[in-house]
Amino acid sequence: RKYITIEPVIILFLLTTIISTGQSVFEFEKACATKLNVSLEVCAFMSKLEDDNICEEPDTTNRTLDGVPDFVTFRDQVCLAQKQSQTELAELDKHRNIWTGLVQVIVLLVAGSWTDRAGALKPCILVPIAAQAVSLLYTMLCAVFMREIPLEASLLIGDLIVAVCGGVPLLIAGIYSYLALATEPKDRTFRFACAAVSMALFPVVANFFSGHIFKALGFIKVCLVCLVFCAASLLYGLFVLEEPKPKSKDDPSVATSVENGKQSTEGSLFDYRMVFDSMKVMLRKRDFNRRNLLWLTVLAFFINFGALSDLGVAASLAISQFHWVTSFGIWRSYDLATTMLGTLLAMGVLSKRFGVSDAMVCVFSICFSMVAKPIMAYAVTHVVPNLYFVATSIDVFEGSKTVATKSLASKLVAENEIAKMLTLLGIVESLQVTIYPSLYSFVFLASQETVIGAIFWLSEGFLLLAFALYIVLYLMSRRSERASEEAGVAMRQPGEPATQSSTKQGIDNPAVDITAL
Repeated sequence: RKYITIEPVIILFLLTTIISTGQSVFEFEKACATKLNVSLEVCAFMSKLEDDNICEEPDTTNRTLDGVPDFVTFRDQVCLAQKQSQTELAELDKHRNIWTGLVQVIVLLVAGSWTDRAGALKPCILVPIAAQAVSLLYTMLCAVFMREIPLEASLLIGDLIVAVCGGVPLLIAGIYSYLALATEPKDRTFRFACAAVSMALFPVVANFFSGHIFKALGFIKVCLVCLVFCAASLLYGLFVLEEPKPKSKDDPSVATSVENGKQSTEGSLFDYRMVFDSMKVMLRKRDFNRRNLLWLTVLAFFINFGALSDLGVAASLAISQFHWVTSFGIWRSYDLATTMLGTLLAMGVLSKRFGVSDAMVCVFSICFSMVAKPIMAYAVTHVVPNLYFVATSIDVFEGSKTVATKSLASKLVAENEIAKMLTLLGIVESLQVTIYPSLYSFVFLASQETVIGAIFWLSEGFLLLAFALYIVLYLMSRRSERASEEAGVAMRQPGEPATQSSTKQGIDNPAVDITAL
């Protein structure tokens, strides 16, 4: 029971992912209702194509639908509207990802450093949840006024509400910072593992049922259910969850946080100097070429998202090409489940049992991803839905790249710099949103009439670049490790026993090690 503190907040918030399928379908219907000159009945029928694919009906059919005077005309409008809606969404995505990403980067820069100084972690956890609740209320309003509120206002404002409060990256940073401060060093690995499993497991379950719940309740009622989860999470966080107190006075990161917290004031939230605090981690000189290794690691982390950012367009293609609704949620759930299992396998077998370095774990993962991407391209080009599941099964180690890269970065900095390092990686994660999704939208719009699966070949190109970076990173790490060992031998006094050297590059920070689970 002593370990259950922030977990209810995490679980209740994660249950809001049951909206995932409904949100995707709503965006299609909103684009149809506001951008296309068709009736709302046409837009609403798009979500029924999975069970009743009228697009496959021949022109000579004698079929009828209740309230539809001309079935063939209605069929053509529905099938065309779904493809045109995806085009409209791609046009919007070129711009909305840039704005929301930039806002989120600025918020993370300020909030991460302010948290270290003020010692107040609950705002970093509860403010993003409150923003999600407000965004849900606004989305419900947009669903009621389908034609009156434009597509741009519906999606952009909803995203900005979340982004201006830090969004999921700030929430995750707050959760791990809370656990680090509220837990004794010997128990941190276990607490981090529990949080990681929760954040992986509950979205799997929620996504699996999201399509079924959407069909059973409708979009507005699903929003209401998610609003209840958000409210419960907020109430628990406000009235039950306590601000963490240091568990170990000897922990340098804890001592720093407490000392800075005493000196913090409300006005320091907007101190521009805090923006540079997080950046100093990258600029500080380090022994054995570790600063260059750190820069290369962050670059590889950034390039990783170039290969991962095809997911948004891939999901839209699953709806428009395969007419998925319930199957969409099942596929998303299957993707999350296989990624989680593959990551655990990479940690437990490759890293823990065989001692494979973090960089080589990434190389191993990329090899499987490079096989999966062409299969997904073939699936959307020739409309073979089951191949999406085949590709997902092959790309089972996809998530291990992110975990291994974070693990490697944590070993290149001191323990009291981990929070800032994780904040920097969160900033990189938000920064990529301003670049890659827009790039994929441009490529999709330019190629949808000729090579509809071109986005997956673009992803393949990023994978090749990441593959080369990790090979270089592995070679540099080996060289740096040898230099560190030679320096240790030279400094050892005659007759002094040799210390056991780590098989991993840099400093061991177990709480964020790849073998933490």
